[in-house]
Amino acid sequence: MIYDWTPAAVLPNLYGNEGVEGDVIGIVPSEDERVVAFGKAHSNLAEFLSRFTDAFGVPLKPLVLIVRNDIIQNINDISAIASFRDLASMCAVPYGRAMASLYPNGGHRLSYANSFWLYPWMLGKDQQYLYSITPAMQGCHVVDQFHGQSSPDLTEKDLHDVDKPLFEALFPVWRRYYLGKRRVWKDSALFRSLNMAANAAQMPGGMDTTLYDLGRSASLWVSAFEILAHPRTAKSDLKNVYGLMESVAYLDRRMERKSYIAHFPSMKKKPWPRRPLSCWLYGELYKARNDFLHGNQVSARRLTRGLDTSLFWCAPGLYRMALTGFLGLKIDKSDPSWYSRQYQSTIERALLKVRKQPD
Repeated sequence: MIYDWTPAAVLPNLYGNEGVEGDVIGIVPSEDERVVAFGKAHSNLAEFLSRFTDAFGVPLKPLVLIVRNDIIQNINDISAIASFRDLASMCAVPYGRAMASLYPNGGHRLSYANSFWLYPWMLGKDQQYLYSITPAMQGCHVVDQFHGQSSPDLTEKDLHDVDKPLFEALFPVWRRYYLGKRRVWKDSALFRSLNMAANAAQMPGGMDTTLYDLGRSASLWVSAFEILAHPRTAKSDLKNVYGLMESVAYLDRRMERKSYIAHFPSMKKKPWPRRPLSCWLYGELYKARNDFLHGNQVSARRLTRGLDTSLFWCAPGLYRMALTGFLGLKIDKSDPSWYSRQYQSTIERALLKVRKQPD
């Protein structure tokens, strides 16, 4: 069956020939046949998309978030669209940062969730005027006076390295949660966590970024982990997050080894149990969060202590491991398909590069 689709938002910080989509919603190129068809029926859309440039007037071809027409009427607020955006960003940023860590001379990777910024102006249902509603403003204007720009503090990124196995596991949950008839706690925790992670994965600041901005990002990451691991009937703490990390079906045996003494202050008796590398890294992130949020003395070493890479930088990859445990993702190690292995394998290798030697 052929469905009609409606453009719902524009992402001017992204371009590319691929995008990412499920069967009812997607982020696609502006040249996608569904976007082109809508533009032919509503000329204001084509005009609107043609008016995007970077800060220096170079024309852009932004990606467009589209929703199938028979579905969009069932989406009562922006939450479903925002959650899909959060989901998509977490299928790109962790892998992008891992690739940047492993191949620092391989070009500028998609490393920040700001790339998935939804432009605040969009055509309304009348397809005549542009509307904007944000916490700071409400506005209406005409297309022929519009001049759209990408973010001046972020170069446009090609959306082509999407963690497909992760997306294929997350999207059915999105569909069930937002289009189904019943919502369960675990799904709610997932999308609340993804929202926190998408904010944690943003650039901590612009040219004015300080150590405290990095610490704030680390704090948001800890919240994303704790929400994801929350048992609902009790407090979410280190034990719950460690449980997620220890449930991961790792591809590299070095990631499985319980060689690291992870932070565990609720256990007064020492030595604390040895756990996998991912637990140790999260314990360090947790301690850094406490120092920053509680006003303890901090220095630049707080996010790099005992590491070759900052906790701020490796946190998205660590979060991908938590999602792997949460979703119960497992990859057949005998499967020769590179597609099924490359994303998790790449992130594991990047995390192993952070610190290879046990305590």
